Amino acid sequence: MPTLGYFSFMKGHAREIMSTSVSQATPETTLVEIARLLCSASQGGLPVVDAEGAVVGFVSATDVVTALLQSRAPETTAKELMTSPAATIDEFATSDDVMKLLRERHIHHLPVVRSGRLVGMISPEDILGFFVKRVAPSAPEAG
Repeated sequence: MPTLGYFSFMKGHAREIMSTSVSQATPETTLVEIARLLCSASQGGLPVVDAEGAVVGFVSATDVVTALLQSRAPETTAKELMTSPAATIDEFATSDDVMKLLRERHIHHLPVVRSGRLVGMISPEDILGFFVKRVAPSAPEAG
């Protein structure tokens, strides 16, 4: 089994790594709306959820840029752009499971689910924050 580097020392669960403030799209969200959401949320991608909150796909910023370079219509929907099925992980999955899935799927953003419904997302920034908090905490101030 390949080493997970520093992450193998940082025991925790997906729910401790994830951000809970997550912008999302529906399958009917248009390309222009997706671009607006990505810019306003400063996210690298959007989980696409159905009416029950289940993750049915994922649209990355790269997917949007590719659509723009292909001159896709502004009315193009998330359903047409998204990767489906999207990789997701349960909120109680271990940090090792999170890193393994990110590595195996070659992805950078991972929707986190509870009973199949979106509850958060793990981004590269979330992983860095978890690393700093667990492995490299701030030194106490001299006083």
